[in-house]
Amino acid sequence: MTSQIPTDIDINRLTEILRGGEIATELLVLSELTGSLEYADKWSGHITGPAPWQEDFPEDVAEQIRHELARAILASDGGSPAPALIDKLIDHCAGAPVQPAEHPMILKEMGVEQDSVEWTAERPSAADQFSVIVIGSGPSGIATAIRLKHLGIPFVVLEASDDLGGTWHVNTYPGCGVDIASHYFSYSFAKNPAWSRYYAKQPEILAYLRRCADDADIPSHVRFRTEVLSASYDENDSTWLVEARTSDGNINRFRANTVISATGLLSSPKVPDFPGLGDFGGHAFHAAQWDHSVSLEGKKVALVGTGASGNQIGPAVAPIAESLTVFQRSAHWNIGIKNYLESVGEDERWLLANVPAYERWFRARTLLSQNDVNRPAQVVDPGWESTDGSISKLNAQARVALTEYIKDELGERQDLLPLTVPDYPPFTKRMLRDNGWYRMLRRDNVHLVPSRSLTFVPDGVIDDEGVKHEIDVCVFATGFEASKMLATYSVFGRGGTSIRDVWGDDDPRAHYGMTVPGFPNFFILYGPNTNIGTGGSIIFQAETWSRYIVECIKTMIERGAASIECTQSACDAYNGKLDERLAEMVWSVSPGGTWYRNSKGRVTANMPWTTFEYWAMTQRVGLEDFILTGSDGEPIAVQDAVSAASH
Repeated sequence: MTSQIPTDIDINRLTEILRGGEIATELLVLSELTGSLEYADKWSGHITGPAPWQEDFPEDVAEQIRHELARAILASDGGSPAPALIDKLIDHCAGAPVQPAEHPMILKEMGVEQDSVEWTAERPSAADQFSVIVIGSGPSGIATAIRLKHLGIPFVVLEASDDLGGTWHVNTYPGCGVDIASHYFSYSFAKNPAWSRYYAKQPEILAYLRRCADDADIPSHVRFRTEVLSASYDENDSTWLVEARTSDGNINRFRANTVISATGLLSSPKVPDFPGLGDFGGHAFHAAQWDHSVSLEGKKVALVGTGASGNQIGPAVAPIAESLTVFQRSAHWNIGIKNYLESVGEDERWLLANVPAYERWFRARTLLSQNDVNRPAQVVDPGWESTDGSISKLNAQARVALTEYIKDELGERQDLLPLTVPDYPPFTKRMLRDNGWYRMLRRDNVHLVPSRSLTFVPDGVIDDEGVKHEIDVCVFATGFEASKMLATYSVFGRGGTSIRDVWGDDDPRAHYGMTVPGFPNFFILYGPNTNIGTGGSIIFQAETWSRYIVECIKTMIERGAASIECTQSACDAYNGKLDERLAEMVWSVSPGGTWYRNSKGRVTANMPWTTFEYWAMTQRVGLEDFILTGSDGEPIAVQDAVSAASH
């Protein structure tokens, strides 16, 4: 991306545009374009954090920065950034130095350093005979397909739906959007300076994902309306047989050297088996299966569930419905984000599109404002004693601050406070971005009903207290079967062993969340314990998973391996460390219910690592953790493979 300053932009107009930008980012851009740390050393003390509002620049200093930067932009030739200078500037980025080990990760996200998977030497001819099946075309599947395409490895994507996008294609409910800042919720290799909102809504995210796929010609590799039924490992030739049903009912069979599951963690909607639901005479559907043929205008609507989807649906539906009755099993914590509902200003969009350095530093600061920002309040302090259920001093402080926020948002409806303040520690469940939830509850046509069980009747629903509520439409925002991973199709590994025999119904484990002993050549994207619970971008995770997995496949091809299989000892060792770290996190000890845990109370969704820790531990494929076998059935020496992979 090179500088593209229109010829009709003079220094006065450019200075005016810069007033619509982020001053902390502009200071970093000024330092980069002038090739000097002088400006950063002089003024970065006014940066108090990575969020746009975390700064205290005096106006005269801000104006000086803008005037100097306008001149620097007009004088810039749009050349490549100097990595050494940018590396030093990272420590000025967020008001405090960044750990040196994290710098390479940030440089990658800025586009200064690349993390593409490349052949060790020339592309081996053996790649022509190798084949990969990717199941699913959501963000992770797209990232993986792009990496395979880059290496020229033959692949096919099997997609049950009629188009690309995964959860962003399926979830089309009113208000659907992202709760991670848009400029970080995007691939580092396909950054998007044109986001219209700081937190984009579903149509824009879906359009972005499809554009990324189109640019790499991924749709030509996709079999749409093809639902995978089973995947079985054939030990005779170390391949996988995948059976899938097309929309016309035909069963197709595909064979490949490797299978990559990209079906996602939140792909199987969960609807409780409410008594009488079959007798309900109105319309009822899950948020992820929204029925757009049903108008909610002027209707009596019930919303069952107050989690992430419900938090977005409620404020979008309340203004058009005759009434909205919210049935709440438990209250959720909501945090206010200043720019969550804001559009990106015209001037800032111009800077992002026309000044590459501005886009780089804006993304870096956005990353630092998202990654693990709430982690300190999620770690258990064993010596902490409390009467409010908090797990540490910071957690208790978060509870106070969040409660005050709720009070402020409820305004004159303080009678709702007992119903809206959760009785469990903050961060037990997914921390929600306030989408106008509390202000919605203040509306005259909105009714909040605490009820853990419901009974449906033909014209309504009866709550825990036996009160009947007349409704026309019921929306279930009741989440997904997160712990029942790989539940949409059957997987059979070595010896015909089912993945359910290994994991049971909801107790999945994997090495780094991606490979399972006994299932050679089978990889999982968004697998066990890879969800981010402390703040970060799942798109970043998708890049991390896809890089590791494609590195494994590259190594197979270069080494002539017919199979690659994680050892049981490596998987056990990793999960032992994982369990130790999980025990330190609020999700493991809180009495509150959360989809992060399975039916036995073990956390199966979240990783206990920071985003950086997980990225760092998966940058290298430790072949000592795998058994590589040649086409002759003989093992390939691990040390030899490690040496070859390191060339």
